[in-house]
Amino acid sequence: WVEFNENWDVRVEAVLQITTAWKNEAGILELLKQSLESGNSSSVGLEAVLQMATGWKNQPGILELLKQWVVSDGDSDVRLEALRQIATDWKNQPGTLDLLKQWVVSDNSSSVRREAVRQIANGWKNKPGILELLKQWAESDENWYVRREAVRQIATGWKNKPETLELLKQWVVSDGDSDVRLEALRQIATGWKHEVGIFELFYRIALYDPFQRENEYQGNPRQTALEEIVKHYPEHPQTLPLLQDRAENDTDEQLREWAKKKLQELEN
Repeated sequence: WVEFNENWDVRVEAVLQITTAWKNEAGILELLKQSLESGNSSSVGLEAVLQMATGWKNQPGILELLKQWVVSDGDSDVRLEALRQIATDWKNQPGTLDLLKQWVVSDNSSSVRREAVRQIANGWKNKPGILELLKQWAESDENWYVRREAVRQIATGWKNKPETLELLKQWVVSDGDSDVRLEALRQIATGWKHEVGIFELFYRIALYDPFQRENEYQGNPRQTALEEIVKHYPEHPQTLPLLQDRAENDTDEQLREWAKKKLQELEN
C-alpha cells in the first residue's frame, strides 16, 4: 500500500499505521526509506520523514539521511520537513547552525529558505552574530519571502533592542516588495504604535506607498496604514481628512471602497 496504492491518503495512513503498530519489526525503517526514495507523493514523503525523525531518532545514520534529503530530495515540502526535524531534534549537534545558514542561501525553494531563517532565529537567538545575519537577509536577500521572514523575526525576537524600530521604519518605506513593507508596517503597529512619530509615518505610507494592485488577494500597505490610523488615532485632526481623501483619490479601488464604507459608519 505504501508504494502501490494510487490514493496518496491511503499511502499516508499506511505509513502511519506501519510505524505505529510495527515499529519494532525488522525492516520497517528500510520500508520507510524505500517509500521516500520511490517518488511517492509529497504527503507520503512528509509522513515518512516525520516518522523516521521521531521514531528512529537515535538510530545510527538517521541524521545523515535527513541531511541528504534536505539537499537532494526533489520535493520542497520533504526538504522543509527534514530541515525542521534537524533544526529541532539535532539543535545541539555540532554543525547544525552552519547547515541551516547554508540552506538559507542555497535551496531553490523560498519556503525551505524561509524555514531555515525561522529556525535560526528561534533556536540560536542568543548566539553572537545572529541578529546581524537576519539584518543582512532582511536587507539584501533577493527573495521577498526570505526578507519578510527575517523582518518578522527581528521585530518579534529583538523587540526591546533600540535599533529594531529604526530598522522597521527603514524597511517599511524602502523595500521593493509590498509584502515586506506590509510586514514591517504590521510589526510597527503591533509593537510601537504609541511611539512618537508613528502617526506621521503611517500618514505618509497611507498617501505615498507605491503599491499597485495585481490581484484581489494582495495586501495594500496604504490601506493597512489607513486602517491603523482610523483604529488608533480616531481623534487626530488629520484622520478624517485623510480618510476622505483616500475615499476619493486612491488608485486602488479596494482601498477607496473600504474608506467610503468607513466614512459611512462614522456618519451613522
